[in-house]
Amino acid sequence: MVSGVVSASILLVIGDDEERLHLRRALAGEGWRVIPAGTGAQARQMADRQSFEVAVVDNRLPDERGFQVISAVQGPTVSTVALLRDEDTMDRIVGIELGADYYMRSPVNPRELVARVKQILRKRDSAEGGSSGRLYVGELEIDPELVEVRRGGREVHLSPREFKLLYTLARSPGRVFPRGALLRQVWGEDEYIDERTVNVYVQRLRAKLGDRTDEPKLIETVRGFGYRLVRPG
Repeated sequence: MVSGVVSASILLVIGDDEERLHLRRALAGEGWRVIPAGTGAQARQMADRQSFEVAVVDNRLPDERGFQVISAVQGPTVSTVALLRDEDTMDRIVGIELGADYYMRSPVNPRELVARVKQILRKRDSAEGGSSGRLYVGELEIDPELVEVRRGGREVHLSPREFKLLYTLARSPGRVFPRGALLRQVWGEDEYIDERTVNVYVQRLRAKLGDRTDEPKLIETVRGFGYRLVRPG
């Protein structure tokens, strides 16, 4: 492999033919298999037929917004990169809700995109290599391989981003994670995301896990610092 990074398949969804060609050549030059698509409809067809680890999606496609495509193809085994223009302010907010993992300015420099994909793959490879399997924290059970969460035997359905956040906290119960650290570990390095995003996702986790908002029993706020998963005892 040219890059020395773990092999991967990349879904590349770009509406502009010339831009898609340039980016495809840059990504393929690293030894990765690139699955190109020019519309949201094509991307959905490709996603139904082939597996991939990373989806790079331009927000402005001929038939729909890229965030609609991201919502359709995302999952616990797929990392998503949304390409946004500076004027796509409202779309960034929508993107946070739909769970895009990374954001980059469009049109993107091919070398910058290659660097970001390398970062994503290295992070995934490191996480998989360091996984210690199923986690148990009190009545909470987390299975990273099956991407399942149970509390007291009851299955808890989480979005991919919510699962990542909970798993990060659960790997070090009792440890206080600053919001900035959670952003880097769960969302990655991204200039478009601010720390208030963590607050929103913690509130969602508490609701789904059955914690009371006025007296959370699992995820505790440490004022002025961040959050921690309460260690039972």
